[in-house]
Amino acid sequence: MKHHSPCPDSGPTAAERPGESWKLSVGRWTFALWLSASSLQLSARADSVTLRPVADTTLIETAPNNNLGGQPFANSGTTQNFTKNRALFRFDVSAIPTGAQVDSVSLAFEVTRQPVDGYAPADFGLHRMLVSWGEGAQTTANPGSPGQGAPASPGEATWLARFAQTGPNWAAAGGLAGTDFASTSSAGQSIYSVANSPYFFTSAQLAADVQLWLANPSENFGWMLLANDEGPNFTARRFGSREDSINAPQLAVQFTTVPEPSPLVLLAGAAALLARRIRRK
Repeated sequence: MKHHSPCPDSGPTAAERPGESWKLSVGRWTFALWLSASSLQLSARADSVTLRPVADTTLIETAPNNNLGGQPFANSGTTQNFTKNRALFRFDVSAIPTGAQVDSVSLAFEVTRQPVDGYAPADFGLHRMLVSWGEGAQTTANPGSPGQGAPASPGEATWLARFAQTGPNWAAAGGLAGTDFASTSSAGQSIYSVANSPYFFTSAQLAADVQLWLANPSENFGWMLLANDEGPNFTARRFGSREDSINAPQLAVQFTTVPEPSPLVLLAGAAALLARRIRRK
């Protein structure tokens, strides 16, 4: 007769070892708590904000020492007399949460006036400004020529100066591409008549500009609205400025945020770490 030796003792199960069942329960509970809290608190959230300019003005070639920062419009394009205008707009993007991912940007302009003797359709571009400038508060000194502005006070932008009378000036009159503003436009649009308003500028690069300003607020100098070809006349348009409550530009920003860990997430993480150490003992 064969004798079967008893099975080797495999030792007590986790349930039979004092304290082990409790350790496993704590570990599973804390892990579940941490997982659910993390999923709740750290999920990405899409959101949007619409902004109006905090500063805008016109650089006026025909009145190089004048400012137009307080007028309810900004001019851009070439007049019937072949003189140029360039418009500047700056937006405060601090309403977007720090660390957010900018997904898309659309900037809408309202054309409020076109040349009375006819207009020429023209392509316009938004160029990121590389230097600071002073908006100013001047309106027109001559109601018959509202786009001429008035003599600039110290610190106000003109065709010649970023900050009149106090300096510095633009690298070239009206601003120099590559030094005062980016040579390549961030977004473009064809501009026709008042009747076709509003006009929307949107692109991946426009979103990248806002992302840059969000990460580096000190580099936020806004955009210059510039006719791509300033040679032909009759391309000048009036664009509503921030002083126009109805026709001010609208910057729509779509972004995604990942909230910071809440105290619940941090507590659950600490509990999970503690349970892990207990199981090792």
